[in-house]
Amino acid sequence: MLYRRALTREMTLTAGAVLTVLIAIALVVLFIRLLGDVARGELANEAVFSFLGFSLLFFLPVLMTIALFAGVLLPLARMWRDSEMVIWFNAGISLTQWIRPVLAFAVPFSLVILLVTLVLNPWAQTKKFEYRQDLRSRSESALIAPGLFAEASGGQRVYYVESLNPLTGIVRNVFMQSLVDGRLGLVVAREGSQVELPDGSRYLVFRNGRRYEGVPGQLDYRVVQFERYWMRLDPVPVGGKETGIRQAPLKELLADPSPQARAELLWRVGVPVMALVLAVLAIPLSFVNTRARRSYGLVVALLVYFVYNNLLSLSQAWVAQAKLNPWGGMVASHVIMLSVVVVLFYLRVRQSAPRRRRP
Repeated sequence: MLYRRALTREMTLTAGAVLTVLIAIALVVLFIRLLGDVARGELANEAVFSFLGFSLLFFLPVLMTIALFAGVLLPLARMWRDSEMVIWFNAGISLTQWIRPVLAFAVPFSLVILLVTLVLNPWAQTKKFEYRQDLRSRSESALIAPGLFAEASGGQRVYYVESLNPLTGIVRNVFMQSLVDGRLGLVVAREGSQVELPDGSRYLVFRNGRRYEGVPGQLDYRVVQFERYWMRLDPVPVGGKETGIRQAPLKELLADPSPQARAELLWRVGVPVMALVLAVLAIPLSFVNTRARRSYGLVVALLVYFVYNNLLSLSQAWVAQAKLNPWGGMVASHVIMLSVVVVLFYLRVRQSAPRRRRP
């Protein structure tokens, strides 16, 4: 019908616009955080954009839930403000008939969220950990950033370079401090670069510099002036594969009877269900008083979202702590919000129904 096509088109445009804005904001915030990690030497420069994608994918279900909620709420609120809803009511369309087009739009959206939470997010978290371990196992030169002191080998080595040519990989005015068997070594060189031999071994090659070596507190330091100084870069040993709950695939969660696994499964399934319930809840919340031209429902909708999200998080925490039955935690928050949906629909339908005049 006409009202379904018009509503679906407007919901699609609104949800897409809101999701685009939310993703842009999330990218900026995450990018700033990752730059902070790079500045502290906790993350290599080359890994920024990869970690940015992994982090965005982790927050994508929440962003899509908010976009779906706003995509249903804002078009219906506009129809209330422009008195279109009154016209549709006079045409014989009740408020409950809007549930069908909203569900037709929200169900595919929620299925995409379910796919992200059940499949893509665990895969992304696993790849993120593997990439981080791969970065740790690489040579120490990956941690070097111009203008910053970078520690390596558990603090046994400290690097500082003044500038770096990204095209040639040559660094200028290099400083390196190493501590081996209680002996302190300082290397100061005009420039340096990384060299990989045919056998796969890697070296830092310093040129035109000096090396000072000795025991701190003693005067018998040895000073060596060199044209080239080769230092081998050994790979950093890393641990095995991480077996965290967030990285666990769906099969492992279903086979794991622990409270932590049940809590993680509650969250992965609960977010798409929350998105679906919020989409239906947006129908009665979109009411706008056409006389006052004010929408208190938008403020209430914001509060409802935070309450719903906190209820879901609280259920997850209680299930993980074995304070709540897993199946009870699965449905508790959703049953509460569905009850709110029924009550709001009853109040709105009763309010919008035509009143009979007394004789």
